[in-house]
Amino acid sequence: MKNILFLSASMPFPPIGGEKIRPFHFIKHLSAMGYKITIAAFTGSKSVSDSGSQFANVKMIGIKLPKYISYLQCAGGLLRDLPLENSYFYSGRMKRAIEQELKIGNYDLIFCHLVRMAEYVKNYRGILKVLDMSDALSYRYGLSCRYRKWPFNMIESLESKRLKKFEPIFASSFDLNLISSSVDKEYLEKELGISRLSLVENGIDEEALVKGQGKFDNNKIVFFANMRTFHNVDAAIYFYKAIFPLIKKHNKDARFVIAGANMPFVLRKLSGVDNSVQVYNNVEDIYALIKDSCVSVAPMRVAVGIQNKIIQSMAAGVPVVATRLGLGGIQANEGREILLADNPEDFSEKVITLMQDHKLRSEIAASALSLIRDKYLWTGIVRGLEQKLLTLNN
Repeated sequence: MKNILFLSASMPFPPIGGEKIRPFHFIKHLSAMGYKITIAAFTGSKSVSDSGSQFANVKMIGIKLPKYISYLQCAGGLLRDLPLENSYFYSGRMKRAIEQELKIGNYDLIFCHLVRMAEYVKNYRGILKVLDMSDALSYRYGLSCRYRKWPFNMIESLESKRLKKFEPIFASSFDLNLISSSVDKEYLEKELGISRLSLVENGIDEEALVKGQGKFDNNKIVFFANMRTFHNVDAAIYFYKAIFPLIKKHNKDARFVIAGANMPFVLRKLSGVDNSVQVYNNVEDIYALIKDSCVSVAPMRVAVGIQNKIIQSMAAGVPVVATRLGLGGIQANEGREILLADNPEDFSEKVITLMQDHKLRSEIAASALSLIRDKYLWTGIVRGLEQKLLTLNN
């Protein structure tokens, strides 16, 4: 099994955001193992990104899908039964490109990233198929609609219901389904009855691991994420409004640093009205920005899958305070590798504790870094994925 057709809704280059980080590393490490991979994905421009040329054995087929077309398809999709995700990412050109590749490509495996691409190949027979569901999307939309305003709450509630119906349908048409979190896996198995589901978590590249604990800014609290998604923007606003003021009562010099890609105006404007807030948009080297932070926070009210911001902070030697929902299936122990809190008062107390107790901060940071080394390196994760693929082939 050495020839893979890899379907993705977007070219995973550069690897910014959870939806790109995971396929990027699958492609990076599998191609290094000698697998030939053809990526069929949508691209935001007419030309295909050449970033994949850094990997041997990788070919790219880029299909342009204008946003206005996707929006029109979503509007029409409201009258259909299919999840809006699938309507948004439908393209006749993509369908024809996939059909052509399967005719001439001599592929051993179709690897489909996310259910939004599953419709293209769910009826194909005679070739092994893997669906990387990554997250339980029906669960995520069910959570986020509680915090969304009209009409988005109504739309996401509808999408959750549709995905509850179609996630099992899509999964049943693939030979193996992958999921990034044990929490999501349990939900999909128990609530939706999905089988052939295997856990493949997210990870960290070994070169990203911090080399020893350096100096840190005792007043610096960091939150970083891809701000294209509602749940990350919601977490930043929730922390700023509900938690940060409680911290400021104990430490008037505390600073809240918000960093990430696709920063919306609602967050960018905070640095203009509050000099204790710093906002960084489209940061090239996130590790350089976060490594001197006292605390990294993940105050998620909506979360599924693996929160990359948590394992990236741990890899950088920065201790994390998170909600239990944000922790999800990450195999970290409360009080040893991470601190957890689910309301503003407890959350602020945990942050303040790390700002005041440097011994505890150092211990948690060291334990979390050991956890990443032991369980969350991409090399080991993708080796495990390869074994699942080889077993499937046998």
